[in-house]
Amino acid sequence: MDRVLVLFAREPARQARETGLEAELFREFARGWRDAARLVGSKFVLAAPPEDRAAWTAVFGESEVGWLSQRGSSIGARLEDAATRAAADGGQAVLVGGDVAPSAVALLEAFRAMEGGAGAAISPAPDGGFSLVALAREDFALLRGVRERRRTVLRDLLRALAARQRAVSLVSPAADVDGRGSLRAILSRNLLPARFVPLARQSLATSPEFSPQSDSAPAPPSHHGPSVVRGPPLPA
Repeated sequence: MDRVLVLFAREPARQARETGLEAELFREFARGWRDAARLVGSKFVLAAPPEDRAAWTAVFGESEVGWLSQRGSSIGARLEDAATRAAADGGQAVLVGGDVAPSAVALLEAFRAMEGGAGAAISPAPDGGFSLVALAREDFALLRGVRERRRTVLRDLLRALAARQRAVSLVSPAADVDGRGSLRAILSRNLLPARFVPLARQSLATSPEFSPQSDSAPAPPSHHGPSVVRGPPLPA
């Protein structure tokens, strides 16, 4: 079975405007996921709004990665469509958000879990959401329930999977960056791969809000589990 990693993302400049961080951080995240895909023997596919293709082509070139144009009237519909098309040739799709720091460990665990018979593989995010998800093809329709920043997304998904008697594997966390505060917390807890730390600090330093002490400040509590979640970001 072919492995397919789907990066579900807006182009980096749009992500930067929403988070108050530098676009280059998100470009490097995307490159990092491409490298992680290569490391685990996976295809790498970008799923983005059609208007973002030119910006992503400037990052990767015309033929370096696969491309899916996001389709659907809601984020859940777009996720379902991307997963369905990525797995159309019989492959196993793993979806990850463009604001997630690359983790080859989480990616490999997800593929191995699915190949070993799991019904789903999910990586919890430090803010209480999920960063990465893989489902069996017959369960892709469950992705329609994902709503932007809705705190019950993961709980609802786990309940739906349990109702279908699916075995769920929770894989290693992959830190997601949805703003300056979350990036500071990730840095302070050493959750960001070393490759991205200098760029992350530079991105924070572009604002007067940043101070050297902020990286050593205590991190807010993390809620790993089904009670507090958010979905992947909507295209702007």
